[in-house]
Amino acid sequence: MKQPTTPDEVKALHDIRRTDPQRYLKIVDGWLNENPNNHLAYYGRHFAWMDLGEPHRALEDMNKVVELNPDADAFFLRGEVLRHLGEYEKALDDFDRSERMMPDEWQDLGFGLLFQADCDARLGDEDKALSCCERLPDDFWTPGIFEAPGGDKTAVAPQLRLIAAEARRRRG
Repeated sequence: MKQPTTPDEVKALHDIRRTDPQRYLKIVDGWLNENPNNHLAYYGRHFAWMDLGEPHRALEDMNKVVELNPDADAFFLRGEVLRHLGEYEKALDDFDRSERMMPDEWQDLGFGLLFQADCDARLGDEDKALSCCERLPDDFWTPGIFEAPGGDKTAVAPQLRLIAAEARRRRG
């Protein structure tokens, strides 16, 4: 299968990833055999690794994406993987880099701020977590994806306080 170039081809490939991730991996591995510098293939494959519960492999792919194409999305997605792995300081470094590369979009989208706040809370830094939460757009809402707090920013704040308090309690 060739790399998709049309919306229909992208959807077909996405459907393969969702329904048959092993087949998807074989397809992408073929692209990487043809061109080991294909950052888009690594980018896509990292999603499959996450779907399959292989975050370390996803991190390897995102490290390669950052090496080949260090744009804001690469740092954001690598930060997500690092956050999933509990490497909160490293995740915050990547989120900060992504934010510096696209400050307006970062503020408007909100998920970077939410993930930053979650990392800060998990490190026990309630003040930083709440500062990120305060910067969320007024119309922000999430169902609580990827183990991050859910709701609007008013509902997220108390959850961040609890996460930070628990992190501080565990540290003793």
